[in-house]
Amino acid sequence: MMTKRQEEGKKGGGEGSGIPSSLLPLLPSSLPPLPELLAHSHLLTERQRRLGSIGPVGPLLCVHSEAERDGEAVAVDRFFAADCSPAAALLAMRNFGPARDHLLFVVDAPAERQAAFVRAGFRLLETQWLMGCDLSRWQPSPRPTTAGSVNRAQTAADAVTLSAIDGLEAVPMDELRDPALIHYYVAADKQPIAYGRHARYDDAIAWVSQVYTAPQHRRMGYASALMEQMLSDSADAAVARSMLLATAMAHPLYARLGYAEIAIVAILHAPPALLRRGGR
Repeated sequence: MMTKRQEEGKKGGGEGSGIPSSLLPLLPSSLPPLPELLAHSHLLTERQRRLGSIGPVGPLLCVHSEAERDGEAVAVDRFFAADCSPAAALLAMRNFGPARDHLLFVVDAPAERQAAFVRAGFRLLETQWLMGCDLSRWQPSPRPTTAGSVNRAQTAADAVTLSAIDGLEAVPMDELRDPALIHYYVAADKQPIAYGRHARYDDAIAWVSQVYTAPQHRRMGYASALMEQMLSDSADAAVARSMLLATAMAHPLYARLGYAEIAIVAILHAPPALLRRGGR
């Protein structure tokens, strides 16, 4: 269900696939357009679906939702674009009137395209990579004996355990109980030190997110052990492909595990002055 603002932004909608032609042979024919794929990755949990909605805003897709900050509900907007110029994206966002907490994800955005958005006044926050692992070809690696134990989390006791991971945001109980999600954590010497989760996007795709290792335990193989278990469980469940968004720091890990790049994704923000008509 679309919000009123999304209904108003529907005119002139439509988006391209965002899939580089060189990658088409590597992808299943059933893969949805990449902006749509990324947008729906923000609506995989019961909480996200309850609080969010999706709809076209001109040439963009928008997920409008609510988040809790300091005990108060705040509006959150996430825009997704592929074959869209900076001017067209800016016009659509101006017409929509985004929340203060908003991001624009531009798919298939190499450096020159990112530069065009920056010249138009957008602020580049981060570059990430949409990556996929073909589970029909994936082979597990031997797990080091020092990599700890990988466990699933779903109970109130598990929530307490996860809260002990240094730097990890609290995982709400309704998310632990969400049947669409499978949560994992790694423990070493009975101490939880790493966390990750995946969700079924559809029958063919599992979406991995929120992979995190406590800073003092990084580069010790814990994230690899966590990911290997998630990939193994996905393969056992006859999932065809595991997908995720990788940061620059995590990209080498995912590449070693068998993930391949599908698209570069630029994450941008439009400053308030830019969103005012005629503003830069």
